[in-house]
Amino acid sequence: MKKNENILIIKHGALGDLIQAEGIIKSIRYEHKNAKLVLLTSKKFINLMSMCPYIDDQLIDNRSSFLNIFSLIHLYKNIKKYNFKIIYDLQNSQRTYIYRKYLFKKINWVTTDRKDHPISGLRGLEEMLREYLVISKDIFRPDISWLAIDTKNIIKKNKILSKYIVLLPGSSKKNPLKRWPYFVDLAKLLISKGYEVITILGPEELEMNRSFPGHILKNLDWSQLSGIIKNSYFVVGNDSGPSHIASCLNKKGLALFGPSTSAVRSELKRGKFEILKVDNLENLAADEVLGVMIKILNKN
Repeated sequence: MKKNENILIIKHGALGDLIQAEGIIKSIRYEHKNAKLVLLTSKKFINLMSMCPYIDDQLIDNRSSFLNIFSLIHLYKNIKKYNFKIIYDLQNSQRTYIYRKYLFKKINWVTTDRKDHPISGLRGLEEMLREYLVISKDIFRPDISWLAIDTKNIIKKNKILSKYIVLLPGSSKKNPLKRWPYFVDLAKLLISKGYEVITILGPEELEMNRSFPGHILKNLDWSQLSGIIKNSYFVVGNDSGPSHIASCLNKKGLALFGPSTSAVRSELKRGKFEILKVDNLENLAADEVLGVMIKILNKN
């Protein structure tokens, strides 16, 4: 491909889906080594993806109502000025279908045509790339080490010792059923066994601050969060974006799943990161989770 040609990748989110798509984006980069790769994503992920070494530029899609003509025209003009040769639609939503059909029908779209893959969305995207003869490179082994920064100052400031365990008790407020209710009990157990414990709370979990023992870190940015996770001894979380970060950093860890979401479709299990699926998260005791943790830690 010519050096002055532009390629658009569409991926709005959510965080876990975007993080997992790192291998897809990397494969597209290798397919179009000399092109300018532009990502169309949500405003909240611009800072995160600005660190991705495979992306040259970004555009914001506020995903306003289609009745908001001014917003739609603004987006249309922003995309049109790049004269994209190919659009890789990794979102494959009703919205992007409308973009393709009514706004950019003359551009070559690479899409799944909204087909729902029986295993997971990530598998569907991998098949999509193969159908368009794009060589897949480490799609199922994303590596987001580029996102993690040195967090020695945070560790020193909070007087955290080595071999700390990270707990990620939050998840999207839209799905509170994803949250395992006994992270406090697990923290107490771990501390009683001599482990350093860091509980990380995002903006949507600050109300959970009141009872966690050990160290609490709040409102970390993406790079700080990734840095803390990257240097941890073990990670325990729910089905959440931060758990995806741990999985894509190839950490030893465990994600806890109840009946509300599919553990298989999440694609969280990879490398040293495992999944524990139960019928009812309220019946999963902290000592049971600790037992699974010890088994994982004892693996080579």
